[in-house]
Amino acid sequence: MTDPVSQPLAALRQVWHAAFGSKRVAYLSGPITTGRRFIDWWRRDGHALSPGSEEFNAALQAEVIGPNEEQLKRSAELLRSRHSEPVVEPASLFVSHWSQQDYLELWEHFITDHASRILLMDGWEFSAGCATEFCRAHLDGVPTARIDGTPLVARDGIAAIRRALAEVEALDAVPTYLAEILRATAQRLEDTLPTIVFVPGGGMPRKDASLDRLAELINVAQFVSYEPAGGKPKQAFSRVLGEVPNRDFSSVREAAEALLARSADRSVNVRSFTPESPLSREFIYGLKTTDAVVSAVARLTAEGLNTIINETVDIHDGGVSGVILGNLIEFAPDDTPRAVEKPGTASLPLGWGSRLLATVYGFEPDLAVPENTRLEFSIHPKPRGWRHTHTLGWEIAEHEGLGLPPTIQWPNQFSRMIGDKVFGLLVADHIGLPVPRTTVINRRVAPFVFGQPTGSAEIWLRTAPIEQMPGKFTTTRGWSDPFRIMASEDPEQEAIASMIGQASVIPLHSGASIVLRTGEIATEGVAGPGDAFMQGTAKAERLPSNVLDDVHRLHAAAAAELGPVRLEWVHDGERAWVVQMHRGATVSAAGVLVPGTARHWTRFEVAQGLEMLRKLLATLEPGEGVELVGEVGLTSHIADVMRKANIPARMCPPEATNT
Repeated sequence: MTDPVSQPLAALRQVWHAAFGSKRVAYLSGPITTGRRFIDWWRRDGHALSPGSEEFNAALQAEVIGPNEEQLKRSAELLRSRHSEPVVEPASLFVSHWSQQDYLELWEHFITDHASRILLMDGWEFSAGCATEFCRAHLDGVPTARIDGTPLVARDGIAAIRRALAEVEALDAVPTYLAEILRATAQRLEDTLPTIVFVPGGGMPRKDASLDRLAELINVAQFVSYEPAGGKPKQAFSRVLGEVPNRDFSSVREAAEALLARSADRSVNVRSFTPESPLSREFIYGLKTTDAVVSAVARLTAEGLNTIINETVDIHDGGVSGVILGNLIEFAPDDTPRAVEKPGTASLPLGWGSRLLATVYGFEPDLAVPENTRLEFSIHPKPRGWRHTHTLGWEIAEHEGLGLPPTIQWPNQFSRMIGDKVFGLLVADHIGLPVPRTTVINRRVAPFVFGQPTGSAEIWLRTAPIEQMPGKFTTTRGWSDPFRIMASEDPEQEAIASMIGQASVIPLHSGASIVLRTGEIATEGVAGPGDAFMQGTAKAERLPSNVLDDVHRLHAAAAAELGPVRLEWVHDGERAWVVQMHRGATVSAAGVLVPGTARHWTRFEVAQGLEMLRKLLATLEPGEGVELVGEVGLTSHIADVMRKANIPARMCPPEATNT
């Protein structure tokens, strides 16, 4: 670079070091001078103008650079509002007399020094700058993802750049600079790729060969495999922590000693199989001595079986196992990846689903695999595997043309582990709804934090039951002993999954919003705190139009991502905050909480409260219904309890009891 450029470059790098230190932040990469807008403009008008002329530069600024910069800035602001991490974008920086090459050099330095991950705007593959930044990130080992959070690996990035290059080269007048950058970047990336990264469709490789190939792409559980040769075990493959790939151990005993010493739980399994079958034969779990391992391998080898010694992985460690299929991720705790074949699996879009897991576990799961593949994986609080990371791959196969949508619903097995309320708030936070900053103290995973600051230093302490239990457990304004609450209100440790400390919101208005049986959205609330209203001891009040408008916008944003939802909200005068969210419409309508007929209606005074209602419901016989006497909100916890019990329930205003 020339001297007039090197001075601001050095100064900017010093400012970044002063601001970020060793902390890494997200970098949003998007087209500025090129990209899809440039291609469209070039095809229409740009090719006829003289590059570098005043007319060319003015048109480029108006048609390409200006709109690209505005879109990049807006996208960065949206990301900042949705996530707590800082997001840096290049559009806001302007240095007089700098060329595009000068900017590229600067941002490559930023990626190397400060980027935790790169998020790529749509159409990035048509941008010289984005392609260069993608390449730099890959060479430096910085994770890359689309703007929705879906991981983007080098192989898929190359394919996207190659497709863009083909379109650029097909133009009547080729923009040479852009074509050269795309071509050089694709080639530079291709030179770094392993020759095999997943099992081709239709093949049936041996289990150990498949694991060895998968280990080139992702962390796998440590293993050493053997095949029978003259009745004795002959080593085939190995992936062991601290050893080169496929290191040849001198004996089964040496291999067993290495695996036992380096596995997280000091335990290994021995699996047997035949090369022609994908199914395991005998499986021996949890061996803890070298002699036991050597004996098992010798016996199975004598039977003509191949064997794999692999580190034992505890599926009950608070982690999850599941499957990635295209842009879908499904997972559950306390199970193997076969969990996806059972009911109760969490099903989410891969983009924000993987970010949700990162929020809970405190690390980015290593789930970057090629598109159109099916990956079986597991995530663990303790590092494991031959790379000693928190993510393990178990099996990968090619699947073309996938477009399966997730079935986003809860309760599920994962929501039961962290708490129904916690899961709903996590989903709300990751789809961009305003959720107060929340600290979760869970029984099985380390504490984690998500949400946005509310401007208040006061903390509300709430419980998060395994499944929704409206109004049953303690909520305190201000901090209380969470362990005392859990011990006194859930002594059997069966109901409360987590305690949550939530930044308070000044409650100018509070309430709830649900979808009725008719599809209509019902929003109810009161001025001030909403506790009495939700408990059914205060009736709904007329809400200001600005509050209703804000809540309806909140509800519409949630419904656009999830379908029908039920929200509890607090409005601080400036915005509505989500303090609880559940998915699904209700069966309620005006005057009828739960439709149905009953041979006998038992009257219940709502002033008696939720606990008395729960006791009444426990005594009812089949065919009986409840007539609620008093003012009951359709969105209150009284209504929630009746809907959850699924017992016919209708409302009877107080004046009707005297007729």
